Amino acid sequence: MKIFNSIIIVLSIALMSCGGWTDARKQKVLDKCDNDTFDCDCFLTTTVSTFQDPDIYTSTMENESVNQDAVDAYWDNIYESCLKD
Repeated sequence: MKIFNSIIIVLSIALMSCGGWTDARKQKVLDKCDNDTFDCDCFLTTTVSTFQDPDIYTSTMENESVNQDAVDAYWDNIYESCLKD
């Protein structure tokens, strides 16, 4: 039974680590950052902390009209935190 539980734990950890904010996904966010307007490191950090799952970020931004409150809150946070002087 202990071996079965250990296998389940290892598989769970492996599956959770498959997704998440990969370097490629982070780069897509950085590519959307207007470097003249925003501190892009802050832009990325704020995006990752707001949307801990990149799939939620993608679906929220792709369905902006349905998720208007979340999108507005996200951009308010970006403008408050990451706007260059």
